[in-house]
Amino acid sequence: MAAELTNPAYAALLARRSGNARALVGPAPDAATLEAIILAASRAPDHGRLVPFRFLEVAESARDHLADMLEAASRALTPDLPQPEIDRAREKAHQGPLILAMIGRIETHHPKITASDQWLAVGCALENLLLALQSFGFAAAIRSGKFLETAPMHEGFGLSANEHLVSLIAIGKPGEWPPEKPKPTLDRVFARWNG
Repeated sequence: MAAELTNPAYAALLARRSGNARALVGPAPDAATLEAIILAASRAPDHGRLVPFRFLEVAESARDHLADMLEAASRALTPDLPQPEIDRAREKAHQGPLILAMIGRIETHHPKITASDQWLAVGCALENLLLALQSFGFAAAIRSGKFLETAPMHEGFGLSANEHLVSLIAIGKPGEWPPEKPKPTLDRVFARWNG
């Protein structure tokens, strides 16, 4: 496609892909690069300028604590979870040279800005983060799911009542990329409305 050859930003959008958390290797972004990446995330469209998102870097010294939280979250969802599944949950705390927690802060009773608008800003911030990471040569694997909504995770990160743990993001250099996944064709996502 000619646009990919003449427009590097467009080419980067089409090239964005998720990494494999188990295959991420060091080094992680240094402090200055990470700040630049978070700054790019903060440029997401944000109706009302509420900034309904924030990021926490999980310190290396906190990885074991995060593993305990992930185990407790898994047990909260499935009390009789077999040991191999518990081990798999705990492993997530040690995958990737760097882990970010993304937190959404949604004002559900805001007089003007709908919750859906705020969630759109959260999603856009995540996409900006992923694009910025890839532009610096890093890959990211996003962990999301019901386990993030459990009390052990909410309390462990000290979230307020209107905050949600949106995802854990493992970041590093791509030791290997997972197989390409099918992408939607244009006709699946675009049509003209004629009233």
